Amino acid sequence: MEEYVEKKYCIKPGYILREIAGEYVIVPVDEECMITNAVMVPNDTAVFLWKAFQQPSTIEDVVRKGIREYDTAEVTIRNAANRFIEEALRYKIIEEDN
Repeated sequence: MEEYVEKKYCIKPGYILREIAGEYVIVPVDEECMITNAVMVPNDTAVFLWKAFQQPSTIEDVVRKGIREYDTAEVTIRNAANRFIEEALRYKIIEEDN
């Protein structure tokens, strides 16, 4: 997980987060998206991380933001951010920002 610490990541174009009837959904809107014809329903943590990575950010940036916004241990936020990056990279939802 340490390999992600210094890098900046950003949600790739082609996916949008929308709130519909009080629930958030992630919708692929680009033909080149790895996940097509599906709507993802993120939990509250994933919504926070999605919003945080809409602008190029490091995991450290996001952890600091999470500490300010939530009454949660730093390690919990860091672990969630690392898992989010790992999964989002696997499904090509997020990309490294150069």
